[in-house]
Amino acid sequence: MPDYRLTQSVPGSDTGETGFALKDFRLDVVPGLALASVAARTAREDDVAARLSDVLGADLPLAGAFCQGPEHTAFWTGRDQWMIVADHETHEYLAAELKSVLGDSASVSEQNDGWICLDVTGPDLPRVFERLIHADTAALKTGAALRTVIEHIGCFILCLETDRHYRLLAGRSYGRSLFHTLSEGLRSTVALQA
Repeated sequence: MPDYRLTQSVPGSDTGETGFALKDFRLDVVPGLALASVAARTAREDDVAARLSDVLGADLPLAGAFCQGPEHTAFWTGRDQWMIVADHETHEYLAAELKSVLGDSASVSEQNDGWICLDVTGPDLPRVFERLIHADTAALKTGAALRTVIEHIGCFILCLETDRHYRLLAGRSYGRSLFHTLSEGLRSTVALQA
C-alpha cells in the first residue's frame, strides 16, 4: 500500500505571499507548527497542571501570559485550558503525545490545521497595533499573551520581545484577511512616520 504524506498548505496574502517587509517592519506566516488544545476535566485541574508542567519544563502560564519550555510553548486560553505549540517536524502527533501523558484527566484536541500563525517584527510595534485593537499593547512585555479582536477576527497575541516581536494566532480561515489587515497596518504606520 502506498505511503501518502500530506503537506500543510500555508495561508498568506491574496497573492500567495507568506511574507511582507516594509522599512524596518516584517510580517511572516510561521509554518510547521503542531498545536493542541488542552482542557482539564472537573476536579483534575491540579493533576493536569502538574503533568503539563513536566512536559513543558516550566510552570503553566496564568491568564495573560505564555511560557516557553525547551520544546513546547503554552498559552492560557481559558480557565484550566491551554494551547500547546511545538515544532511539527518533531511533534507531528502532539495531541496524541499529550493525551498519553494526561490520560483521562484532560480533553485534548489536535489543532494543527485549524490556526494560522503570523510573526510581526519591527521597532515600536505598539504604534502599529494601536490602530488595530482596543488594548494597551504598549503594556505588553515579553511573556505576555492577549486575547483580542482585530477587524472582527478573534486572535491571540504573544509578546515574544517587548515592543519588537509579536506572534499572532487566529483561525486559519481568517489567514488572508488577517495578513491583509496587518500589512495595511504596517503601511499606515510607515506612511505616518514619513
